[in-house]
Amino acid sequence: MILVVVVVAILLDILSIALISSKAEAFREAGGAVRILVVGDGVDVGACERLGALDGVVASGALQEQSPVVMDAMPGLEVPHYALSPGTADLLGIDVVDRPGFYLPVSLAAQWGMRTGDKVDTDSGRSELLGTFEFDETDGRDPRLANAFIDFAVMRTASECWMETPVGAGSSYDDLLRTAVAADAVTTADVHVSAFNPAAHVGADGYREFQERPSKYALIAVVVVAAIVAAAATARRRLEMSSNLHAGATHVDLVIVTLFEALITVLVVAVAATAVVAWAVRLLLPAATDQLLPAYLCSIVLAMLGAVLGAIAPIAFWSESRLFRSFKRRS
Repeated sequence: MILVVVVVAILLDILSIALISSKAEAFREAGGAVRILVVGDGVDVGACERLGALDGVVASGALQEQSPVVMDAMPGLEVPHYALSPGTADLLGIDVVDRPGFYLPVSLAAQWGMRTGDKVDTDSGRSELLGTFEFDETDGRDPRLANAFIDFAVMRTASECWMETPVGAGSSYDDLLRTAVAADAVTTADVHVSAFNPAAHVGADGYREFQERPSKYALIAVVVVAAIVAAAATARRRLEMSSNLHAGATHVDLVIVTLFEALITVLVVAVAATAVVAWAVRLLLPAATDQLLPAYLCSIVLAMLGAVLGAIAPIAFWSESRLFRSFKRRS
């Protein structure tokens, strides 16, 4: 019974955290945690890139719109073209190849029937498709890159700096993002910061949801429940205790035997609970195993301590005369 109580309580908390993490990850993948600084051509690319190395910042990089690309195969179509700094590759999930070429969103490459390694003739010469990246323009994010040529360039200044912050940070990093404005840039009146995906909301408060999740209180309650279950189990053995006392055992003997039995039981329960919980954490929350598993092991230890105290509490407070009376009434 104690094993079931402990395992169920912890599994509920694991599932709760897994759900919160899933929503937060969906928010992050939708670009909900990305903020965009727009300053004409006034972004210091070096300063923008360095933001990604600061504590709390996930990644950062610059973007500059270039002249549209015209392909020989489609002379009437001008394709938007953006140059990125290396840090933006982390934001977009692009595997950068160290040679000249361009990148396309997966959907656009499929629409044009292009694969990695294909070459295309453009108004600026022949160029190779070096790779593709996922970019869903239907989820509310800034759609400009969904139909554009992307390449990486060495730039001193750019028009935009993108920065991914921790989920739930909102606009709290905007002042930090503004430090990427070049010293000789336009006035602050021309500086704008906005969300990359203003439509992304679900999962934005992941940290608050984690802190306020109701399931964490079950980890506290399980200690009390384990003590009550163990105490009830001892209470049901009153006749057995009375019989042993009548047969010559002392009250101290009963306490020691009960304690020894409780320790053996909780040891088995603790091992089984630890195995199940460790398996569940590694399965559902592999990235947080090092943080969560010690906390859950602490909960298991406290629950087992509660069970031991609950097991010996009834017999410790029963008087010998009361046990004798109990034995005589039932004999």
